[in-house]
Amino acid sequence: MNTRKLCSLSARSRDFFYTSLSNALSSATNQRNLRRIHSLIITLGLHNSVLFSGKLISKYSQFKDPLASLSIFEQRSHKKNVYLWNTIIRAMTHNGLYSTALDFYTQMRELRIVPDNYTLPSVINSCANLLDFETAKLVHDHVLDVGFGSDLYICNALIDMYSRLNNLGRARNVFDGMSKRDLITWNSLISGYSSNGYWDEALEFFYKLRMVESIRLFFQMVLDFEPDTITLSSVLQACGHVRDLKSGRSVHDYMVKNRYTGDITANNLLINMYTKCDELLASREVFDSMKSRDLVSWNSMINMYAKVGELDNSLKQFENMEARDVVTWNTIIAACGHCEDCSLGLRMISRMRNEGITFEVPTLLSTLSLCSFLGAKRQAKELHGCIFRLGFESDVSIGNAVIEMYSKSGILWYSRRVFKLMKTKDVISWTALISAYGMYGEGMKALKVFQKMKKVGIAPDHVVFVAILFACSHSGLVQEGWDCFYQMKNDYSIEPRKEHYACMVDLLSRSGLLAEAEDFILSMPQKPDASIWGALLSACRCSGDIKIAERVSERLLELNSDDPGYHVLASNVYAALGKWDKVKMIRKSLRARGLKKQPGFSWLEIQNRVYIFGTGHRFFEQYKEVHDFLVVLSDLMAKEGYVADLRFALHDVEDDEKVDMLCGHSERLAIGFGVLNTEPGSPLQIMKNLRVCGDCHTATKYISKILQRVILVRDANRFHIFKDGTCSCGDHW
Repeated sequence: MNTRKLCSLSARSRDFFYTSLSNALSSATNQRNLRRIHSLIITLGLHNSVLFSGKLISKYSQFKDPLASLSIFEQRSHKKNVYLWNTIIRAMTHNGLYSTALDFYTQMRELRIVPDNYTLPSVINSCANLLDFETAKLVHDHVLDVGFGSDLYICNALIDMYSRLNNLGRARNVFDGMSKRDLITWNSLISGYSSNGYWDEALEFFYKLRMVESIRLFFQMVLDFEPDTITLSSVLQACGHVRDLKSGRSVHDYMVKNRYTGDITANNLLINMYTKCDELLASREVFDSMKSRDLVSWNSMINMYAKVGELDNSLKQFENMEARDVVTWNTIIAACGHCEDCSLGLRMISRMRNEGITFEVPTLLSTLSLCSFLGAKRQAKELHGCIFRLGFESDVSIGNAVIEMYSKSGILWYSRRVFKLMKTKDVISWTALISAYGMYGEGMKALKVFQKMKKVGIAPDHVVFVAILFACSHSGLVQEGWDCFYQMKNDYSIEPRKEHYACMVDLLSRSGLLAEAEDFILSMPQKPDASIWGALLSACRCSGDIKIAERVSERLLELNSDDPGYHVLASNVYAALGKWDKVKMIRKSLRARGLKKQPGFSWLEIQNRVYIFGTGHRFFEQYKEVHDFLVVLSDLMAKEGYVADLRFALHDVEDDEKVDMLCGHSERLAIGFGVLNTEPGSPLQIMKNLRVCGDCHTATKYISKILQRVILVRDANRFHIFKDGTCSCGDHW
């Protein structure tokens, strides 16, 4: 049958013929049969058919004849069809010609042929087999650009690729970002962890997989059998653990229909499941519907309210309880810490002690956390004494928390002593001491501890590297920071996370290497988030580099973060530049989205009492005396050469008003109050919840010199020790 005769066939006959030929091609069992069919296709003039060309390429590939596949592809004059490109790329990958497959992928992109979800798995597989990390990153970026970032099969291929490239951080990022997963997804990540020696992580995900599995088996089981409360409890725990809200709701619906909702344990698990899935209204509805409740029910509602910052509701639940156990007390104390209401937390601890409730390890850990935040030396020492009386001094987790508490309370040498006396130390113990040194700008001492830790055989984890990079950043140790950053991946196979990148940006920025910091961000293998750009912008603001500051502000605003702090930071930059229209635009946007800036406040402890000051506050004890004192102090500072830095007065007002606003900053008020109410010459310790402002930092140097007093200021980042007109941070803050 020649071509002319084939064309004259009816449409039905032609379709039948094409189908028969296609089936014959697919069922060819050896190359001899394949070549015969290939000759027939050429004779019939069908060799230019996209369908038959693709099938021939695939079939020759199966018989390990990639040269024939290449020949067919090259003979095609019109190669705009993505199916043909997919076929040749898959054929090359199937035959181990990974570089050739990537070459075709590159040609495809140059010809602006948009890949589909069949193109990319083969390309990703080629990158993995070539161990080509640089191309892998480019391909991953392309996946996101063309909108396949949520495709199940492509994501599975990416996880497998990064696992084979020993880049488990990126593999985990892909896994975490997937809205849908199948068994291959889990197996790829588990085998990746296992093959690279991350046994703990492999086991963790294996157990999680068994929970995703238990949920599936439950829904199969209820078709034939009636589950008991033990089964329901297990599946609800699994739903909460893996945060599978859809399945959790289905289980809840099943319970309602089959009248299981009278069981207290099942209802408690429902509350817990909804809380873990951030469905707090549903948690409350379950609680309200319960005819009887136990302590677990009430305790669960107190975690729930604390989780969303509703401490008042947590307290209401707590006070409404007829009986309370130690778990209840631990829960409400932890809730106070979560909401940063330390005074209330300490009062609750006193109540707990007065009611004769015995402290347990969780109680002490929550209390230590409160003291750490508050930075109250007296309470810190009292609590340490209580730990000895109760016999918990040998508990490693308690010892670690005590190290942190003393370091944050301004007693670094106590932290060193506690660490030295600990009979057993884990990686967290070493991290706590490294972090303590970093907080005081003692970078070299932090590095010595880091070296000693490795020498005694403790392998650093990713948290240790965050601590040591932080220490380098706050001491201006640029080269040492780079050494640690490279050591993390090269020596310990730890893939840098965004926290590590943020620390490096912070280190470079604080050291004045702003352009290098910006280049570092742009070369990151992952998309930089607000924390990364924010670190650079903070430094730009302090250094006065206007060009980079504006560029970074734009990038930061483009990310549209839900954290108001980054919007405020960009707003502050524009305020310093006098661009009040942009300041107003950002503030309007924040109001429209219901986002609020965290208010700045400072506090200090005098004679066992904590005094708190907010920026601009005028209604506190001795306000007039403090204000008058600061005015006199400002005159003395001016004579010493102090000039107010009006860039840190963030409102569009006259310069005189800006100076007054700076004098009303919370740390300035706390210093004034402290000087008036303590012995002359005695050290003064101030705590602040935010980063100390640049003008207040300069002013405190002058104050320490004029009053001949040591002033310790702990801000959100570190301790500053002001003495004789200088600061221990060396302006690396």
